[in-house]
Amino acid sequence: SCDSKTYQLPHPSMGNVSVVISFHNEARSMLLRTIVSLLIRTSEEYLHELIILDDGSQDATLLDDLKRWWGRVYSSQSRLRLIFLANTQRKGLIWSRNRGASVASGHYVLFLDSHCEVNEGWLEPLLERLALNPRLAVSPLLDTIDPTTLSYRKGNELLKGGFDWSLHFHWLKRELDKEERPEVPYKSPAFAGGVLMISREWFHKLKCFNPNLKIWGGESIELAIKLWLCGGQIEIVPCSRIGHIFRRYHAFDFPPRTDIAMPVLSMLSDQPPSSAQATYLHNSKIIAESWLDEYKNIFYALRPAAKGIPLNRTNHEEQQQLRRESQCHRFDWYLWHVNPELRLHFDELSAMGTLRNEDRCLHARQRNSKQQQQLFMASCAIDDITQWSLLRVTGQLITQRELCLGVGLQNRLILGPCARIETLRKSQKWVRKGTQLLHEATHLCLDNPLKNRLELSSCRSGAVSQTFQFALEM
Repeated sequence: SCDSKTYQLPHPSMGNVSVVISFHNEARSMLLRTIVSLLIRTSEEYLHELIILDDGSQDATLLDDLKRWWGRVYSSQSRLRLIFLANTQRKGLIWSRNRGASVASGHYVLFLDSHCEVNEGWLEPLLERLALNPRLAVSPLLDTIDPTTLSYRKGNELLKGGFDWSLHFHWLKRELDKEERPEVPYKSPAFAGGVLMISREWFHKLKCFNPNLKIWGGESIELAIKLWLCGGQIEIVPCSRIGHIFRRYHAFDFPPRTDIAMPVLSMLSDQPPSSAQATYLHNSKIIAESWLDEYKNIFYALRPAAKGIPLNRTNHEEQQQLRRESQCHRFDWYLWHVNPELRLHFDELSAMGTLRNEDRCLHARQRNSKQQQQLFMASCAIDDITQWSLLRVTGQLITQRELCLGVGLQNRLILGPCARIETLRKSQKWVRKGTQLLHEATHLCLDNPLKNRLELSSCRSGAVSQTFQFALEM
């Protein structure tokens, strides 16, 4: 039905688009794939300008070579305005996108990653939706480009964007109404990755991406929350398809952190955080302080190291002024009307966060390539420390990777897939008994008798080794 649909589009003078592409150390072949697919698959009358910004790439010749290539191949496209920009030093994706938007003159701005391929007919479905609502922001459905083979694969139209209480992005399952077709545009709590299109005027009214966020990380979540709370909406439009490389690891380095955050985090942990981890935690704290209201306490319960990161008070005051001037909702409006999955997740728990015994926390990590899990006590401040959730109804103790703590043969603790059948759940059911965790089937308590040893043993009232505290108990 996408191919046969006739789109109701605005006149080009009211619907032209500025495309902002920022890159840092991007592979030339992938950057060209992004640009060429955009040029050959986008209507010339709507593609107003292309803004390409080099964010301090190590290959200093890349931008000049791109200009020369453009002069040889596409110089005849006189209608298209082309702007090349370069940061003399690394500023990061967030700062660079804001700079690109500041020079854009199109009615709409598309923020496009530098490792994409736009598909046939990608623009028209987005334009039609934006023309209906000036406060709407839209994402295409993201197809997958394999990071190894670079092959193009179909994406999933039954997913929408969301995040958890640690402010990490997650895909959420989309539930179709009885007669709803999967290709119909649908509302999403957050953007599908970092590819989005929005009215230039509306983007600037929202004060752009928060300029105090560093380098990369959290900017799409911050914009999504801000947009929803301040009178906007987000839609994913399945008839618009753009391929995107989802890399397992960052293809770039984060600059060393020289501010006070890194020393503070290092003192809290046996394993100092990487620059990427420290940067993301800094950005997440800004989001929590700016938008989560009283729910920020859940974020701090899950990310206690964030408490020690200093923030710029001026930025916080600017965000609060924006909320007042735009008459933005409070965050619990977002939980009830936009992202009930986040609220329901909270409601179905009796406890959550790190699980501490004295100065160490229960941690799970993969032991080998066969996905076997190892349980041990570790420093509570390491960045990837396991977050546990105690389910209110089933009593299952579950990790963020959806593995449950259970008991096997000879009362041995095991971590495995969460059971869905009632009879199998018995081996995974835990009961809170004061500060102890009682395994219901064996009537034994979780015990940490030695520094790095975890076992079940007879419950002993007041035993320090059996005292386990969640970061947050409901």
